[in-house]
Amino acid sequence: KSFSLRKMEEISSSSKQRESQLEEGESKNERQLRSTVASISYSRKATAVKVSDSVSLETRVFRTDDFEGSNITIVLVHQWSILGGSMMMMTGMAGELAQRGYNTVVFNMRGVGGSSGTPTICGCDETADVEAVVRYIVEKHKGHKIYLVASSAGAPIAGTVLNRVDEIEGYIGIGYIFGFAAAFLFGGHYPGVLCSNKRRLFINGSCDMFTSVCEYLCCWCMMCGPRKTHTIPGVGHFEMEGPSYDSYMVDLIDKFVSDEDIPTGAYGCMWCLPTSCCSTCLLGVFTAIIIGILASLN
Repeated sequence: KSFSLRKMEEISSSSKQRESQLEEGESKNERQLRSTVASISYSRKATAVKVSDSVSLETRVFRTDDFEGSNITIVLVHQWSILGGSMMMMTGMAGELAQRGYNTVVFNMRGVGGSSGTPTICGCDETADVEAVVRYIVEKHKGHKIYLVASSAGAPIAGTVLNRVDEIEGYIGIGYIFGFAAAFLFGGHYPGVLCSNKRRLFINGSCDMFTSVCEYLCCWCMMCGPRKTHTIPGVGHFEMEGPSYDSYMVDLIDKFVSDEDIPTGAYGCMWCLPTSCCSTCLLGVFTAIIIGILASLN
């Protein structure tokens, strides 16, 4: 957790730069006004979702006043448990989404916070956690359309569940780690998002330390089915996880769920500068090869 806290402290020092990255044509005041107008009161309920006899997940449900009337539920999946990821890092977005009329769910994966069990390095067992929470919503609230929103290492973990449950309408990966080194840990999850006919949105930063722009685009081009991408210029991996970007992400999520147009963004400063473009592109090619092999084995 201390690792994540240090990163969040670094984020707060560059607030001026982040304010300039609001949506094109929309001022800060206009953004705040739109958020206030769309604000809806909600309540928060604590519950536990059982995965197995030995694993129970600490869960929070953000319910709008018209919970049953709103037939969309967004499940937010937190970052890598090994590096201190927890549902607390997703509650900011969950609250803002609830204010906009969406029912939202956050939870701690196994071994985190009040959840029992032991976390795994590659997130293989955690896929069962995500699926259990989704099926909990399906059972408790018939007819709800479900969207998965996952961040960092939670993105490939959640992506594995994308095609397992019919009620999942779409998927949003924030800072999905497609990088060469990350593929050795999480590559087994990649086929879930590569081979899907469901709607997907991938949000990345042009200065992501785990996945360069070239690696990201190589993998994005390999995907089949409907998909969108949005690149935030000059932003690193851990910056996107901080609370300063909650509203930015919520805007994109809102547009995606509403099936509105989403700007592609600009690559800005990125790893593949002229001096290192060749090596970065080679990494992208090698990553694509590894992912292709993993997909065929799966």
